[in-house]
Amino acid sequence: MVPEPQTSLLQKLRRDMPTRAAYSSDASLFRRVPAAVLEPDSVDEILEGIDYARQRGWPIVGRGGGSSVAGNAIGDGLVIDTSRHFNRILSIDLESQTAVVEPGVICDELRDAAGAYGLTYGPDPSTHSRCTIGGMVANNACGSHSVAYGTAAENLVDVTLALPSGKLVTFSESGCDDPELDEAIKALYAKHESLIEEELGRFPRQVSGYGLHYLKSDVTKAIAGSEGTLGVITRMTVRLIPKPPHTALAVLSFSDVFAAAAAAPSLRRPGVATIEGMGGDLLDALRSKNGQERAGDNLPGQPNAGGWLYCETTGDTQEEANAVAESLTASIEHTGAVVVSDHAEARALWRIREASAGTVTRLPDGGEAWPNWEDSAVPAENLADYLRDLYALMAKYNYRGIPFGHFGEGCVHVRISFDFHTKEGIAHFEKFMNEAADLVTKYGGSLSGEHGDGRARSSLLSKMYSPEMRHVFEEFKLLFDPQRVMNPGVLVWADAVTDGLRMEPAQRKNEIAPTQLFLQDDGSFTNAVNRCVGVSACRSMEGSMCPSFQITHDEVHSTRGRARVLSELFRGETVNSTDVEESLDLCLSCKACASECPVNVDMATYKSEFLHNRYSGKLRPRVHYLMGWLPLLSEIAHRLPVVPGIAGALMQSTVPAKIMAKVGGLDSSRPLISFAPESLQKWAKKRVPKYTGEPIVFWPDSFNSKLNTGPAQAAIEVLESLGFHVIVPDEFVCCGLTWHSTGQLDMTRRVLEHSAKVFEPYISQGLEVVAIEPSCTTMLQHEAVSQTRDPRMAELAKATKSFSEVVAPKIKQLVAEGRIKPQSGSVLTQVHCHEKSLGDPKQSALILDALGYDMEEIQTGCCGLAGNWGYEDGHAEMSFELGERELFPRVREHDGIVAADGFSCRTQVQQGTGKEAQHMAEIVRDVLVDADL
Repeated sequence: MVPEPQTSLLQKLRRDMPTRAAYSSDASLFRRVPAAVLEPDSVDEILEGIDYARQRGWPIVGRGGGSSVAGNAIGDGLVIDTSRHFNRILSIDLESQTAVVEPGVICDELRDAAGAYGLTYGPDPSTHSRCTIGGMVANNACGSHSVAYGTAAENLVDVTLALPSGKLVTFSESGCDDPELDEAIKALYAKHESLIEEELGRFPRQVSGYGLHYLKSDVTKAIAGSEGTLGVITRMTVRLIPKPPHTALAVLSFSDVFAAAAAAPSLRRPGVATIEGMGGDLLDALRSKNGQERAGDNLPGQPNAGGWLYCETTGDTQEEANAVAESLTASIEHTGAVVVSDHAEARALWRIREASAGTVTRLPDGGEAWPNWEDSAVPAENLADYLRDLYALMAKYNYRGIPFGHFGEGCVHVRISFDFHTKEGIAHFEKFMNEAADLVTKYGGSLSGEHGDGRARSSLLSKMYSPEMRHVFEEFKLLFDPQRVMNPGVLVWADAVTDGLRMEPAQRKNEIAPTQLFLQDDGSFTNAVNRCVGVSACRSMEGSMCPSFQITHDEVHSTRGRARVLSELFRGETVNSTDVEESLDLCLSCKACASECPVNVDMATYKSEFLHNRYSGKLRPRVHYLMGWLPLLSEIAHRLPVVPGIAGALMQSTVPAKIMAKVGGLDSSRPLISFAPESLQKWAKKRVPKYTGEPIVFWPDSFNSKLNTGPAQAAIEVLESLGFHVIVPDEFVCCGLTWHSTGQLDMTRRVLEHSAKVFEPYISQGLEVVAIEPSCTTMLQHEAVSQTRDPRMAELAKATKSFSEVVAPKIKQLVAEGRIKPQSGSVLTQVHCHEKSLGDPKQSALILDALGYDMEEIQTGCCGLAGNWGYEDGHAEMSFELGERELFPRVREHDGIVAADGFSCRTQVQQGTGKEAQHMAEIVRDVLVDADL
């Protein structure tokens, strides 16, 4: 009987099904459900984990950020994930220009830390905000600056591996500190030196197979690119380089991508740090994303450029960097060029290139495209011809794809429109992969240029290398791992390219027939979930996605992790509905993923669909009834005399409030909201409008018409002061958001159709609808049309405008006419997460700018309350923790106005800081009152 591990390891070892499902894939096409996941925080725990797995006969694979596109970071045994806890920068040595790091250190974290010393880490894949140094070394990653700084192997000084035997061995330039292993490695090289020198190291981006050519001078570098097949990395010393004092970016456009590829090799010269290429239709794909209609407008050669090169140049002065960039634009033929030295402008351009890996998985027409032949490389002088033949091969199979990559080094990335829905499609995929391997070999190239071979291409190494060379690879592997337990199926004794595909037809065995329309995904819930290709932008600590992951650092709580769990549910083999609900529990439905994910994964919508299916015909959690039906409950309460006042008093009383929270399934550790003493509709009926000009219809959302009417009253007063005749419908209307977020989709549809019917007479007159609650505004403009095919809903969506969108041009005009005096002071703005994702927050910024305010914006996205989510039992602690990321500290130290258009945002600010935030309508109203308009 196999003994159980020590208690500490048992506590760390995760064998629950949501965790195993979340780790079942990386950024590749492949699926392996692990037996367990270990997130160690010490070398001892790694060794314990290896011993535990070995005793049970489990294979072992190390994992970092899981951004591997080739399936290098998955396995059906023990996955050792070092990214969560084993991620310390141990030292930075200015004199030797090196850093000692644990494998889970994020690339950008190392670069930021080194930046304090005027240094940086050279390799920088497009996933630099979330990929780990250990993963980069394991795959021999490079990134856009490799023409200047080389691969991860060339920046590795020493590395320590935990071998499957339980030994720790360290490799440095002089060799291995284990004499027996050191002698065996040297003997292997001596025996096969001529073969190794003939077949390996022919050009910089030849990373397929093991880098045995490095054994001649530096054993350490041969460990890079071994893809976890030799051992688990526990520590590394990496080389740092001086950070360039000044940079410029030359962007050149070409008639087609082949012309860009042909020009790239000639640009390799001193002072040039990047030569990145993109196909012309990448911008079309980017523009097809939500909110990206003007993407790339500052690129040269628009709108007809067929390809681009991004060339970053360096210099001791800005003038020197600019001069190198200008010399590039003058040295070759192109259709347009721009040189940018402003850092913000350059970053905006670089984001287009860095978004490529995710963006091109959705073609401009919405079609799917996938990795697997996404990392081939040839000597740079052969790239143009190779690309032409690759296009011809794709055409033969009726495939499409958009190329991008490191053209200066002959490395091209392309996602291809493979069909994995049918057996015939998978058979064509396999044939294409074999022919593509023949093609790249014809041009003296490599199956992989930086991603590693993984499960995507390892079985095709027979096309690239002789049988003798592949036998040497096997010998090398066995020196470290004689039992073949480390990442089996990769590099040697390889899995077939069709083995364990994540999106095979079996994935749809338990497919859920959706209630929502999923208009962008052919009406398929599974297609929608398959948008997640795993590029792991949701694991970044930058931006707004994903709030819960940024707190827990748990893969299960990333957008990708949740997508993987849902995908497993569709298979019907591993997870059940309870597992999925657990994984979705901390999804705030903040919508950040809907825009920040490169392929617009919309987990809030998927969560709604799942909850609808999960509780169809069943008793729901109490909070779904209380918070989901809040709009209707508040409507009923305000139609009954004295009820709002009594209910409000009870909600603000300590003991009754806790009892109400307990009964309603709410978190009793946070204060409850309250009803307004008088509804907005009653207030509007009693007053005499100040002006009766151009009619506009006000959307009386439940939050601002039943709970806190101050912002709505201010909005109506502002609109009237600006010459509008504001119509406030007296009938109950609702966008259905609270029903949608709790997965009550039949009621969502009924409420929306009723509301569209109420507004039909106004819209038929051509009137605009102004909404002041950002979540309701975006629900009406976007999600609502996916809930019903009622044509009136589409018309209502077109007619709906945000308050700031209606008011901004009027305010600008009044300021220009001198009727409003410039204001002083600063405004700290918390943009509602739904508006940040799907709306147009710049309209509010235009108002503040026109009024003369200095504006500061909270950058972390969701405030942490997220509507009903922060009130649900067990969520309050994390809700406030999310506020402490940036919002609460900034509000506490801010002396000026705090602006928050979202009801939830204002509630969160008040409960977290004691300060009162204002709606934009209240800010504008106060200015107009002072102006006496």
